[in-house]
Amino acid sequence: MQQALTTQTRLAQHGDRVRDHSAAKVNREIDRKMRFSIEEAVRQGRDAVVRRVTFLDREWDIDRVLMVSFAALGATTFGIGLKRFARPRLFRPRRKGGLYVFGTQLGFLMLHGIVGWCPPASLLRRLGFRTKAEIETEKTVLLRVLEARRQASVPPHASTRPSPTTPSTPPSKL
Repeated sequence: MQQALTTQTRLAQHGDRVRDHSAAKVNREIDRKMRFSIEEAVRQGRDAVVRRVTFLDREWDIDRVLMVSFAALGATTFGIGLKRFARPRLFRPRRKGGLYVFGTQLGFLMLHGIVGWCPPASLLRRLGFRTKAEIETEKTVLLRVLEARRQASVPPHASTRPSPTTPSTPPSKL
């Protein structure tokens, strides 16, 4: 299992733009937590592994978190910016502060799309959000453990034995 985990972790690290732009310390901490959760699930048994795989199916990756947060904050700042811009104060220039924040968010979104990194991504990585490849790596390792356990529990010639409901001798013809 350890060899499979090491191989899978190396695969997840190769070509992952968010991992490439994250601090090595953050990546090591995320890898450590992933190894711990795999070992803990395997130690607790099949039901824990199944629960962990189910949890991983629902876990949000960092790209999803970024898109949802950019959409929510972008809509809010755009709305506030338009409201402030549309209602100018008497004899003063229009206030555009909210629109500048919205423009900054769009710049961050474009930077993340092109380079795979933006300042909010660094913060989210430090909070423990993982990339899709990291989540899929953990899920793949756990599914391989389940498959290995299933194969180990099946006798080698189980399919050739007759089932209890089928008769062992053919029925006689009358």
